[in-house]
Amino acid sequence: MSPGSAREVGSAELLSHGIGALGDRPPLRAVERTPGPVILLSLHGGPTELAIDTVAAHPDHAVFAFVDTVRSPSTTRTGPWAALESGLVVASPGIARRVRCEGAWRITAAYVPRAALGAVGAALPSTSGVFPRRRPLDRAMQAFIEQILAAEDQATAIERYAIERLIIEMSDAILLDRVGEASSRRSPRAALRDRAVAVITQRCGDPGLNPALVAREVQTSLRQLQLVFAEAGKSVAGEIRHQRAQLARSLLIDSRFDVLSIEQISQRAGFHSPMSLRRALDDDYGTTPRALRAHRSADRDAEREPAGR
Repeated sequence: MSPGSAREVGSAELLSHGIGALGDRPPLRAVERTPGPVILLSLHGGPTELAIDTVAAHPDHAVFAFVDTVRSPSTTRTGPWAALESGLVVASPGIARRVRCEGAWRITAAYVPRAALGAVGAALPSTSGVFPRRRPLDRAMQAFIEQILAAEDQATAIERYAIERLIIEMSDAILLDRVGEASSRRSPRAALRDRAVAVITQRCGDPGLNPALVAREVQTSLRQLQLVFAEAGKSVAGEIRHQRAQLARSLLIDSRFDVLSIEQISQRAGFHSPMSLRRALDDDYGTTPRALRAHRSADRDAEREPAGR
């Protein structure tokens, strides 16, 4: 099976994703696609009891699950049973629950590396959240995942990367939206900074992004936004530059983008020139674009060497 292709998986492979049926139940089947570090799954069935533990199976992944069910009580290992409504489940640390499905059910899920969520990850809640009312972005993300899983075409390397980035960006936006609901316990200034960082994370590849545009996006004045960042010892322009450097680094260490020149990488990451890219990488990572690629190639060769002996 080629990388990134959709494929059917059975109960044994679902266990590797932290999902299993308990008792004398029909075996589970699902469709899986892995365009990169992101894992996409869709599974459905009838009355059954599921044991879900993505915390152990994928400890570094947050889970975004879209659940459609008639009535499904759920419990933790030690807690009481409680009704689980259809809707969106956002589980930053992962899901560890048992679920009794008393009728037809369907789960569409994305496992997203927490490290890929960028600056939004700083605001990740420590517990799972269930949101019965789906918003337009929730429905769009579910439909996108289901469409990708239904496609039989083999995706190119660039398409796989695009799918991965779109899932991450939608996850970022959902987190910003949903975590924003619970941010009332934080100071308004901290919440404003979080919203601005999320905007920068999502749009850093746009060369036109600047502090004034970020201020407009979060509906505040540029002076107010600069003061909020200064309180944290940062600047809006510095955060834009940092997020662009982070994006450029992810492209440079990904072999799928070896076809792109350094100049093309700098453009994709929102820099106006390769020199700006080099300066940002040197400041943030103490390295250069060519050094990043050379180091990745050396690591790949080292992994292959024992097999050739």
